[in-house]
Amino acid sequence: MEHYDILIVGGGAAGISAAKSAKGKKVLLAEREEKLGGILLQCAHRGFGGDLSGMEYAATLTAGLDNVKVSLNTTVLSINCDKTALLSQKDSGRRKISFSRLILATGAMEIAAGALPIAGDRPKGVYTAGMMQKLVNCQGFAPDGPVVILGSGDIGLIMAAAIAKMDIPVTLVEKEAALGGMARNRRRLDGLSVDMVLNSTVAEIFGERELEAVLLSSGEKLPCKTLLVAVGLECDRKLIRKLENPEWLRLCGNCERVHPMIESVINDGTQAGEWACGI
Repeated sequence: MEHYDILIVGGGAAGISAAKSAKGKKVLLAEREEKLGGILLQCAHRGFGGDLSGMEYAATLTAGLDNVKVSLNTTVLSINCDKTALLSQKDSGRRKISFSRLILATGAMEIAAGALPIAGDRPKGVYTAGMMQKLVNCQGFAPDGPVVILGSGDIGLIMAAAIAKMDIPVTLVEKEAALGGMARNRRRLDGLSVDMVLNSTVAEIFGERELEAVLLSSGEKLPCKTLLVAVGLECDRKLIRKLENPEWLRLCGNCERVHPMIESVINDGTQAGEWACGI
């Protein structure tokens, strides 16, 4: 069985930063996608590291990983109490490894429509905002309009601006009395045709096979072909749910807590890598 000083699960900003700071150790960085970068790879908007897109920033971040074994297209199926892990790689199948320390950098999952108290079915046309961002920026997809976005956090604001720039009608629905998100993302809406409904939420979805409309808690019914849910994130810790906080485990990035800025994610990952070097 192959042994590593440090196993890092997740090749986003936190995992990459942890790997780069784990100098002098035998490190395995396992990433389930075909490229490193995580959520950055679907972020076409600028503002990372100054004025870079997320995709550009990911390219700069991945430089300097010469000391790390990177395993792409690799899913970590299980982590065991005896400090072993079962991995499945797309081309080579399953293998078991052992490690001395584990850094979990699996990020966060979006809260989907099914987790919300919204009546009605879940017809075609209901997405999370992050999934739509990936479809638009990585696959050239254009959503059917009109589009309703539930939630005005950062991803909701970013997608509202992106869709409006495609000349697709979009309405932003926010349960609070004011828009959320960072000021720089609220400014993305300046000069764009985005309708806003505050103090309201989506109460019901209409449509059997395809989305037809949503009913707001205010009583207003909005015709739409696409609904994007942007109501928040949950830390992705399912891989370690059976473990009891062992001393050889460190969480970092958005699986430890949801960070508002990429800089704090990178700093958290760097600290995790330094911690793991204290073997």
